[in-house]
Amino acid sequence: MAKRTPRLSRLRTDRRGIELALGDLEAAVMKVIWQAGEPLPVEAVRQALEDEGHKIAYTTVMTTLARLHKKGLLEREMHGRAYHYWAALTEDEFAHTVAESAINSVLGTFSGPAVAYFVEALSERDPRQLDLLAELLERKRNERADG
Repeated sequence: MAKRTPRLSRLRTDRRGIELALGDLEAAVMKVIWQAGEPLPVEAVRQALEDEGHKIAYTTVMTTLARLHKKGLLEREMHGRAYHYWAALTEDEFAHTVAESAINSVLGTFSGPAVAYFVEALSERDPRQLDLLAELLERKRNERADG
């Protein structure tokens, strides 16, 4: 089955990690799903959240799982009378999707300033990454010239 592209409605720039793109409960649910590595029914997700200190109703977990499925982050299949859910993408794929969404959004609106700020921020945070950036730019220029 082809992977669906997740729909991320907004990025919360005051947050870090997966909470950048998801609410607290959605992030906690995704972490449970990724850790499990296998399809889980709603009750197993609720129990795992409870084990982590979250007191949460079954129906709240069910609604959150359905929302994550609608966003394209989870797949599901009916087993008996209950859906079992699993991740539609790995944590790394999700991180790539969030980064891609953020960059596309900024470049679509503020292309020039965004590129300039990116280079400036990169040079302040990790100057060694500028060499990697230069290599990637050169590779991309060569690809375009050859194509």
